[in-house]
Amino acid sequence: MKKLMFLGAVAFCAVGLFAEKVAIKFELPPPHSSGTPKEIKSDNLEPDPGPGKLRAPIMVEPEFTKKLTTENTKVTTSEEAVTGDNDYVVDGDKTPDATSMLQLPGGLQWVQLDLGAEHTIAAVCVWHDQGDERVYKDVVVQISNDANFVDGVKTIFNNDHDNTAKLGKGTDKEYRERNDGRPMDAKLAKGRYVRCYSNGSTSEPVNNYIEIEVFGK
Repeated sequence: MKKLMFLGAVAFCAVGLFAEKVAIKFELPPPHSSGTPKEIKSDNLEPDPGPGKLRAPIMVEPEFTKKLTTENTKVTTSEEAVTGDNDYVVDGDKTPDATSMLQLPGGLQWVQLDLGAEHTIAAVCVWHDQGDERVYKDVVVQISNDANFVDGVKTIFNNDHDNTAKLGKGTDKEYRERNDGRPMDAKLAKGRYVRCYSNGSTSEPVNNYIEIEVFGK
């Protein structure tokens, strides 16, 4: 009997250790019609999944699917906004228009989220402006416990293939802006702050952010 109880306990622990993974669910706005698709020239562009097809899901254990960002998440930026408020990127409104868009000046800029404490981060999803078909340049997303991003910085996404931003040469692909944003696998990196860089787009030099969501534990 004791042996059976021991084996049962081991089996229970094994189930806990190897819980079935689930997809992180991002709430998506309706697709935005931008007319005739533009030709985008880039040697580093990922293939378009096609109309109505979502990017591959990020699979994690259920305990890492909590949305960590709320409308009260503190947001700071590299420079003062041209239009919009910092709070727009965490207000839950993903409509691609001026009423929900934070616009930063041209050049390399960043938006930073303060999660209030260290968390284990499973995924970050970024929505830039998708008002027309465009690709944002030098998209780099980093996580750290240092608000100045000097020490303990973990880069979870970097499509700056020629190191224009001087944050290191990236191996990720540039991508077309779509209503499903760009989910990024954080691979359970730990940190309090999330910083998202960009350097204008193929449509205009300014940096437009609609929403940033962070998921984890």
